[in-house]
Order: sequence, then structure tokens, then C-alpha cells
Amino acid sequence: MKKILIALFVLALALSLAVPALAAPPPMVVDGAGLLSRGQAAALDKKLTAMSAKYLCDTVIVTVDSVGGDTLKDYMDDLYMNSDYGQGEDYDCLMLLIDKEEKSWRIATWGDVPAFNNAGLGFLVDRLYDELFEGDDNAALGNYADWCERFYAQALTGKPYGEGFLPPVGNEAPPAVLARSSDALPLLVDEAKLLGGAEAAALEAKLQELSDKWDNDIVILTVNSIGSKTPMEYADDYFDYNGYGRATTGDIRDGDGLLLLINMEERDWWVSTKGHAIFAFTDAGIEFLGKRLVADGLSDGDYAVAFDGFADWCDKFFARAETGKPYDKGRLPKTSADVGVLMFFAFVGGLIVAWIVTKGMKGKLKTVQKKQLAADYVRPGSLQVAYANEQFLYKNVTRVKQETSSSSGGGGSSTHSSSSGSSHGGGGGKF
Repeated sequence: MKKILIALFVLALALSLAVPALAAPPPMVVDGAGLLSRGQAAALDKKLTAMSAKYLCDTVIVTVDSVGGDTLKDYMDDLYMNSDYGQGEDYDCLMLLIDKEEKSWRIATWGDVPAFNNAGLGFLVDRLYDELFEGDDNAALGNYADWCERFYAQALTGKPYGEGFLPPVGNEAPPAVLARSSDALPLLVDEAKLLGGAEAAALEAKLQELSDKWDNDIVILTVNSIGSKTPMEYADDYFDYNGYGRATTGDIRDGDGLLLLINMEERDWWVSTKGHAIFAFTDAGIEFLGKRLVADGLSDGDYAVAFDGFADWCDKFFARAETGKPYDKGRLPKTSADVGVLMFFAFVGGLIVAWIVTKGMKGKLKTVQKKQLAADYVRPGSLQVAYANEQFLYKNVTRVKQETSSSSGGGGSSTHSSSSGSSHGGGGGKF
């Protein structure tokens, strides 16, 4: 039985490579068990074929009704050895085999595939465990493909996922944006659906413009829930593991930018900063931004206005940081409301002081009589100058050293390490 299945598989593979498609790559999806519709299989094959070409490693999914009396490992080894799968001199390949009858699966690699070690493969198996054969196999395999993309991309940084360093799960499946290339990452991820289509498009365009202007990613993320993580952990990990941060190196620990997280379940807001943004957005500055978000309508549901205002403030904060003195405790920006209050009190205070001074001056003039002639104001004999002379004698100057303080006065940015080993700043609160 085993030999018949292998022969049929090799025959199908040979037919797929027949003239006039001799140069075409072998199919990356062979759905012998019929878990997918024809259209779903074609779409998934196209996705895996592009991924295989991009990362120079064949990424294959094979489904069968049964492997007979064979083990999954032996069955996969035979498939690999009798096929044309594998790229490069080591014939690099990642394969997922699914046995429909036993509802079991196995993932294995051949050649040199540093993106997937034992811990990483185990992680992928766990992601499939609760999804396959539960009614939407297409979604399960699509999520698996997205995870593979994520592992490949991480390996390019020189620090592949492995034991003690695995990506956060977050609702059991990576968001759809993971399949996008790093140069097209969305700066607005509105999973909570707080914005309309036109509002989201306008905000995305503004975030892109400002991110390019300051060479720092400015990201806004809205979610319905963050699970068991804290807002700080969720925001830091989302920024790191989704490839955000403008950097000159490929290390996940590098990168400049910030992310605003809005968690609707607990009404949390959190700003996570990284790289240059840690300097530009101090603790006091982030607290200021939180107050502006609430004042601009975050608590009242005016999300478009609040997020647009946040983007404008980010522009001002980066501009101020260019001077070498970012907004901080004791030198925070003035809002229009602050200026209005200051002008009001200055005007009222000026009126009060002027009234007091003029009233006092008026009181001193009560005994003064008006004279008819100018000569009446001169007292005869009151000025007699017999001799006048000025002579410089000496000068005495005392110099006192003016001490200056190097203390920051409690300002600046506090930092912490995220699960990726990156250094982050940040702060947040409720709305």
C-alpha cells in the first residue's frame, strides 16, 4: 500500500512537471485528502510558492487520507527522497504532512533551514493542534503559512526563534498583516474596528507621512482584548515581533519608533517607545499625550479626532527632540486651553495692579493746588551752585561663582527590557 501511494504521488508530481512546464516548480500544496476546495488549494499554493522563492526553501503542505501502516516520519522521508522538492545545494525544504484518517500531522525540515529548529517546529505543531479538523481547515492552514512567513523573516535578523525565544501567540493566530513585506507594514491596525473606512485611510496616510518624515515608525493599534498580558507587554511584543522600527540593522532589538495601543476590553491606553523615540517621548511627555488623548475624545468615542490629534502631537514631539531638549517635566508644550487661561489671568491681574497703582497715585495729589503761571512752580533762592567737580577715586568688584546643576529634575525616560531583549520606554493609563 505504501509503495502504491508513493508511486501515485511521484506520478502526480511528474505530470505537474511535464512539457511545456518543465521549468515550473513543483506544487507546494498536494491536497490528496481533499481538505480544501480547488480554489482554496490554488490560493494557498500560490502563497507558499512565493514564500519558497523569497526565502529559498521549499515550503510544502501534503495531505493524505492515510499513511497506511507506515509512520509519519518514514512516509515523509520517502516523499522527500522521491520528489523534486528542495532548493540550493542542500535541497532545503520544510514540509507539513497531514493524515486525515488518524487526524495527525508532522512537520519536518531537510537541508539547511535555520529558521526552524526543534522548539520552533514544536511551536507550529501546537498552533495546528486546536485548529485542524475543526470545521475550517483552510483557515488553519492559512494561519500555519502566516506563521512560517514570520519564522522565515525572524531568521533573517540573525536571531531565529527557538527555545526561550518564541513569538507571542495572541489569540492563537498571527494577524493577517504578518504576510506583508516589511516595507509595507500597516501603521494603523484597527482590529477593534473603531474607525470608518475613510477615517482609517486618512489616518494611515498621515502616519505614513510622519513616519517617513522623522524616520521613526508611528503605529496605532486597537484591539478588543490583550488576553493575560499587560498593556506594556502586549504593546512591546507587537512592535518587536511584527517587524516595526526603522533601523539600519536587521536585529530585532534595534529600531526607532513608537506604538499606541488601545485595549477596548479594559479601556487601557499604552504608548511603547523604542530607539530614538525613547529620547523624544519622555515619561512626562507620554503622560501629557495620554491626557490629550482623553481630552480630544478618546473616552467619549471620538476616536478619529483623538488619533488624529495624537499623530499631530507626535510630529511636534519629534520636532522638539531635534533641538536636543525634548518635551519633559517642567517644559511640556502649552495647549490652546493653557494659553487661554494664562492670557485671562494675565489680563485680570494687570487690571487689578493698574487700579491699585493709579488709586495710590491719585490719593497723593489731594493737597496739590493748580498754579496759574509756570514761575509759580519755582521757589526763589532754592538752587545755588557755587562750585561743581567730579573725581573718580576707585572701583571695587566682587565676583561670585554661579553654580549650575546637572540634575534632570526627575525627568527623562525610564526603560525596561521586552521579551525580545529590546529596550523600551513607555507609559499608559485608563480612558
